[in-house]
Amino acid sequence: MSDLLNGKVAIVTGGSKGIGYSIAERFENEGAKVIICSRNESELSDAASKLSCESYQLDVSDSQSIKSMVKWFSKEYGKLDILVNNAGLIRPGKITDTTEEDWDLQIKVNLKGPFLMSNNFIPHMAEKSSILNIASTVGLRAMRGAVAYCASKGGVVNLTKAMALDLAGKIRVNCICPAVVDTPMVDERVQAGNVSREVLANVQPIGRMGKPEEIAAMALHLCGPEAEWTTGSIITVDGGQTAA
Repeated sequence: MSDLLNGKVAIVTGGSKGIGYSIAERFENEGAKVIICSRNESELSDAASKLSCESYQLDVSDSQSIKSMVKWFSKEYGKLDILVNNAGLIRPGKITDTTEEDWDLQIKVNLKGPFLMSNNFIPHMAEKSSILNIASTVGLRAMRGAVAYCASKGGVVNLTKAMALDLAGKIRVNCICPAVVDTPMVDERVQAGNVSREVLANVQPIGRMGKPEEIAAMALHLCGPEAEWTTGSIITVDGGQTAA
């Protein structure tokens, strides 16, 4: 490792597992002080212990929960260098069978969450800091059977662009759109009988699912010093999915 983030302070939401965990691990290995966040206290505690990093139990869809974290963070750390809005969830459903409850939940966590985190933490961010939103390729091209998830991730893509314009010259804002990555979210879908691992692997022309550490590698680049002229960018890391 090269200490690209030496001395930087980073917050990673949804950092207890999957992509968020890998991003936190990579950032920590590059010298950053990392705080991971999750709603699940036991998963958060286990992840923080493995990473030897700070943790904070947080619901990204709850403004009061975020405000409490901001108060704690400003006292403990002062300024934030990197904010990774990674927390997300999926509740499969077509337009005709998605409940209002499932719609609201996905919009609140996947789209409102990045807005609330950014809105509350921006006043505490250092000069030349970076915000990274994790969306999905379905934010660029829809898929059947996940209407709320597609809508929420499409919102994250355009939220990223709008934020980048608002914050130009002060804070860089970028977005990664992964395709199917081998994470606990995939395991949940397979166990529910919605889809097989083989089908998910073949969604990508490269013929396999992505690895969380492959997303973390792009996250490091976008949040590191080598991408100081990159903002408002929507980067696909997708095994060729959006090229097909």
